[in-house]
Amino acid sequence: MSERKINLEEILVNMFKQGEAFYNEKDIKLAMKEACRQTLELAAENTYATVVRDDFDGTYDAIINKQSILDTINQIE
Repeated sequence: MSERKINLEEILVNMFKQGEAFYNEKDIKLAMKEACRQTLELAAENTYATVVRDDFDGTYDAIINKQSILDTINQIE
């Protein structure tokens, strides 16, 4: 699992004027979109798959470890 963390406060500070006490709906949506984007990128980094060959027909299947994606939740501060 990646050591990177998603810091929601940092996203707000970086996107808007520091110390601004009020964010309008558009600002909040932009910050939420950025947080989601970063979280999905991190989930993709954390994801791993096991490739399994089917001896019957010679095809390959990828088994995605879902828990590796869900563990990303713990990397959001």
